Amino acid sequence: MEPPSELAWFRGEVLRSIVRPRSFAKSLAQEHFGLAGVLIVVGAGIALSLTIDALVLATKGLSPASFVARLIFESLLLGARLAISAAVVALVVFLGARVTRQSDLTLDQCFNAVAFATSPLLVMPLAALIAVFAPNLVLAAAILILVILPLPAAALALLLALGSGWVVLGDQVSRVRMTAYAILPELAPTMIATPAQGKRYDFQGASLTVPEDWAYSVRGVSGELAHFETPSATLNVAVVRPEDLATMDSFADLVARGERLGFAATRNERSVERINGLAAVDDRADGTYEGRHIAIRQFAILIRTSGTALQFRFFDPPDVDAAFAQAAAIAATWHVGAPPP
Repeated sequence: MEPPSELAWFRGEVLRSIVRPRSFAKSLAQEHFGLAGVLIVVGAGIALSLTIDALVLATKGLSPASFVARLIFESLLLGARLAISAAVVALVVFLGARVTRQSDLTLDQCFNAVAFATSPLLVMPLAALIAVFAPNLVLAAAILILVILPLPAAALALLLALGSGWVVLGDQVSRVRMTAYAILPELAPTMIATPAQGKRYDFQGASLTVPEDWAYSVRGVSGELAHFETPSATLNVAVVRPEDLATMDSFADLVARGERLGFAATRNERSVERINGLAAVDDRADGTYEGRHIAIRQFAILIRTSGTALQFRFFDPPDVDAAFAQAAAIAATWHVGAPPP
């Protein structure tokens, strides 16, 4: 009988590592995979990148056909970065085993163990395909993948890819988190604030209620829908169209760039909260600008390819938390989309 080819053996081992992870793990010490371990972790990185990008595009209603070259290029880069992460993790495991003298594992075995632990990521593009061609079935796709994969193996693969690669793959960690909020805004906690009372303003499919002591003006600044101010604070309502693969995080960073020029923060906080049913990135910063005490709070919402932000700036606030609470009260009246009756 003709022995199986190298490709058939590799395909069989990959399948076994996915559907029978315990049996595969027990045989790791008896096998020598060589470049196969590198190929599997690079392939897992490519699959992860394509999945994340496809889900980002799906949440915006965009077809990936116009982004094929970019998707491929970025997936190759992520595959290489994940391989680097796997090598670092393998080295840590190897050194730990050597220091504790609890195992005679070789570095090659450690790397293969980590590399093949990422193999469940290879089936993640199934969810991406369903998200692109049938967005209403995204949740069903996630459930299907959980049924196909052993849950511990799938969880371990994702933890290795995102947890151990936090420094190398920090941008992908952010994209996964923000894409999840875009698909299911219910994952974000509801912002707790008593809505402000005052005059309601409507602009470009949104509405906002601002206290009467905030003077309203339209300054004609590019990307600024409205400007409000008091003797000690300002509020800009900004609209920006980010690049197509931008997430909530990157959009919030983009729109805040102008507000942060020359600003030196001593306190920086970011969270995601739900405002009237929509997930919003909530940034809070306290610091100085040209020697003056400034506190900044920004709420940013990204819907498909359009983003809107409320940018508050408080000058010499005696109580920063009280200033941030005032900003939250105004933001609680913010309705993006069909305004309330």
